[in-house]
Amino acid sequence: MTNKNTPSYQFDILRLLRKERKMTIHNLAKASGISYAVISKLERNRTNPALGTLMQLAKALGTTATELVAMAENHTNETKHEERYTTHGFLFRKVSYNNVDILSGQAKKGSRLSRPEVHENDTEIVFVTEGKIRLSLAIGDRVLSTGDSIQFDALFAHTYEALSDCEIMIIHVRKGKRF
Repeated sequence: MTNKNTPSYQFDILRLLRKERKMTIHNLAKASGISYAVISKLERNRTNPALGTLMQLAKALGTTATELVAMAENHTNETKHEERYTTHGFLFRKVSYNNVDILSGQAKKGSRLSRPEVHENDTEIVFVTEGKIRLSLAIGDRVLSTGDSIQFDALFAHTYEALSDCEIMIIHVRKGKRF
């Protein structure tokens, strides 16, 4: 049984990358200096690679070890079920994946929402699918109507106000670590 907090790595991504580059396991073994047997085990998720192995494989595949780990960690076929919650007059349906949260929200006219504490190092994208909202940002207010969208740094204070009954989509995309 795996701990929910422990990431599960799927290095079968190596097979997809290798085939996309029209390489056999023998070609990849020769290009990377990693044995056929180790690559085969990795592609079948029978083992996890050492850092040096990751670096050699990544270089041979034209990527970085960081990107390779990210691809192995992000499950391309992961299915999730929404969670629902209400806050400050907004009803949200939300699904979360490794680096993105997707929220579908509805609010009645006059609802206001400001919750900066829920943000990490995110870029926020807002798309108004129905109605009209006012989005108050540090750079000023923006009024968005059906079909309008905006992208901004979610770490800065911002407030949503429903100017009419509305439906919105909010996407939080986590930025990479800054060093």
